[in-house]
This record gives sequence, C-alpha cells and structure tokens, in this order.
Amino acid sequence: MKFNSTVFILACVQFGVGCTAPPLPSDSDTNKTNLTAGVAQREIRKGMSGGEVATVLGSPNIVTSGPEGTEVWIYDQMSTRVEASSAGTGVWFIIGVTNQNTGAVKTSQSTLTIVVKFDAAKKVTDVAYHQSKF
Repeated sequence: MKFNSTVFILACVQFGVGCTAPPLPSDSDTNKTNLTAGVAQREIRKGMSGGEVATVLGSPNIVTSGPEGTEVWIYDQMSTRVEASSAGTGVWFIIGVTNQNTGAVKTSQSTLTIVVKFDAAKKVTDVAYHQSKF
C-alpha cells in the first residue's frame, strides 16, 4: 500500500485522552526496517562486502562512483510522527490540514543518513552516520 507523504488521514476515537499515529511509510523506506544508527554502529564493519551491507541495510538511496573504482553508498531516511489530542470525547479526522477547533496536533520529524564507503575491491573502508530530530 502506498501513502502520499503530503496527505495523511488520521481517524482517532478518543475517550478523554490523546492518540498517536505511527509514521507513514514512504516508497524509499518500506524495505529498510533495519535502517537505524544503532544497526549501522553494530553491524557495519570495515572489510564487509557490498552484499553483506545490503543484507543488513537494504538497497541504498544513492550510489556514487569515485576514482579508481571506489564507491559510496548513501542511505537517507526521514520519518514524521503526528500526535493528536482533544480536550473532550469524540471522533475527529485530520485530512492534510488541521481544524483549529478540534484540539492540538504536534508533528515531529527525524532524519537518518548513513554513508558507507567502499574501496576498489568493493570492501567497506568507512561508515558514517548523522541523525537528527526536530
């Protein structure tokens, strides 16, 4: 099932408490359930082959070739978390925009970029990552 990242539908049945919607998957991250900074730290080691890296992290978003047969694989993932709450009991829907009279909606995003460098023998020489939340 595909989701459009600009339009989301959240149906929340509330009984005096807020609810949280899970992040919506995008086409780029549906096959990367293992893509976390922790996995990169624990699992990706110098000397691994490209096949081993792909088994752990999935297919990269970007592959670039460098001088003398080197490669760089870049994994880039962004997720959005939407938390909705209302002061009363009831059922309400959010479709793309928030109705200001229904309650509070809090949105947060996180990004993760993992960069894996390979030598001419297609073995990992370096791995770096950057994670942010806002």
